[in-house]
Amino acid sequence: MTSDEPPATAHDRLLRHALDRPDAVALTCLDGIGEMELTYRQLLSLTQWFGRRLTALGVRPGERIVLVLPNDESFAVALLAAIGRGIVPVPAATPATTRSEGFARRLRGIAADCRPALVVTTAAWRGAVREALGGLHVPGGVYPWPEPVGADADPDSDSTPAGEATCPPSPDAPAFLQYTSGSTGAPKGVVVSHRALRASCAQAARVYREGPADVAVTWVPLHHDMGLVTGLLRPLFSGYRSVLMAPEAFARRPGAWLSAITAHGGTLSSAPDFAYAVCARKVTDHELAALDLRTWRVARSAGEVVRAATADRFAARFTAAGLPPRSLCPSYGMAEATLTVTACTPERPPVRLAVRTDALRAGEVVPAAPGERATVLLSSGTPLPGTELRVHGTPAGPDGGARVGDLAVRGPQLFSGYWPAAHRPTDWHPTGDRGFTHDGHLYVVGRSDDVLVHHGRNFYPADVLAVCEDVPGLRPGRCAAVRVTDPAPDPDPAGDAVERVYLVAELADGPGTPPPAQVAARVRRRLASALDLYVAEVVLLPPGALPVTTSGKVRAGETRRRLARGTLPRL
Repeated sequence: MTSDEPPATAHDRLLRHALDRPDAVALTCLDGIGEMELTYRQLLSLTQWFGRRLTALGVRPGERIVLVLPNDESFAVALLAAIGRGIVPVPAATPATTRSEGFARRLRGIAADCRPALVVTTAAWRGAVREALGGLHVPGGVYPWPEPVGADADPDSDSTPAGEATCPPSPDAPAFLQYTSGSTGAPKGVVVSHRALRASCAQAARVYREGPADVAVTWVPLHHDMGLVTGLLRPLFSGYRSVLMAPEAFARRPGAWLSAITAHGGTLSSAPDFAYAVCARKVTDHELAALDLRTWRVARSAGEVVRAATADRFAARFTAAGLPPRSLCPSYGMAEATLTVTACTPERPPVRLAVRTDALRAGEVVPAAPGERATVLLSSGTPLPGTELRVHGTPAGPDGGARVGDLAVRGPQLFSGYWPAAHRPTDWHPTGDRGFTHDGHLYVVGRSDDVLVHHGRNFYPADVLAVCEDVPGLRPGRCAAVRVTDPAPDPDPAGDAVERVYLVAELADGPGTPPPAQVAARVRRRLASALDLYVAEVVLLPPGALPVTTSGKVRAGETRRRLARGTLPRL
């Protein structure tokens, strides 16, 4: 690669930084006790060293390796080493972030689909990984990440960064496979090309004005598309430092995320809506007094429907810590778009829209007048440069106004197809989400296959969950509203089956939790009063019983299936 050629891959970008700014810090990894830093020179040295190990292990260009690694330098090194050798890395969840049953099922499914040449994990997780794979054949076996890991782990490497003799990949070759989180169905391998990854990072750099002075902070798992792209790949492409936290650190103490932003002067950080809600509830006054969030210029909320109430509570709680008034920036995306489709920025903040609740249930967007029951929606921003958004399936309203429809997207950041397909069948990719556009902004109201129909009216799960969020006795963030087809109530075989709406939630754990019957009654009253929704049943479960994705979202589709099969552990 000459100095005039644009870096073609993430590894090439690392090489460019190591040549131009060898002593600048690329990664800071927090382990809960201390931290370790890697400069671009050190990161490249480790990456080249592990690349040689992969070649020595017999992994060839084009083959896949599955990464079951923590949020630290081992993941970054393994991913970039694979890319540098033309090998396709496949991030996967870890035993530390997924319950054992879900971890085994998901890892086995990923490996059976992509047929890896090697699985890379830690020595501590090697047994769990082998057990999860069962009898599935992996030619190179399960390789334990070598210890120690750090800046001096490659004593034989040259002190001067240099490129290695590898065949440059085609721009349309896979950069990595990103298996979807599976919140609404079985996970699928999204093929992200080098071209799509470069386009996505360039779009983000332009929209968010990213540059070397920025600092990203993330606890979102690197095996999840949000963590991988915002926590590792975008910082690498734009040349700014990334601070990596363990997801378990956030789970134990949500305020640790904000403390890390304070300590490292974080400017960019992303998380799902539930993380902002948890912080607003659980960060104590003592923790709040020690926070300084003045540097946090872009707080991205994505990965699930963004709620105006969450944004309000978070801003109200952390304004005292210096949170900039326009820092909260909702966005919309998916793994198939290499993360982002639309975005808000401090310069173009989200827009609130109060619409008539009854009209929205009928698929119409009608501004609410004073005194009318209203749903307040928060926009997810405008399309990124070069990206187009289309609302399918619904004509305009009688007055030419917006209507809710199925969303489709096209743009340079779109994936190549699902593994092992080579290409997407059409330019427009159906997202599976429903929403509408108004004055250029996108408003997402829910998943197409999760819409709840009750007495001829449509209800979106996000609205239902928002109503239940503060019910005493429910575990925050662990609730699902699903529809299940019950057998015909009439014994006559010709009778029609009935589709009913159920509210499934985990009961809070701890002293003072009300009895289940009392909690269920409160939920029913709240739904009837706020939404005029009468559910067939409130199903309460013990803590940890709801199926969730690797990023902590409740898997609505799997919840529906387990409820229908009667396999949920009811209280």
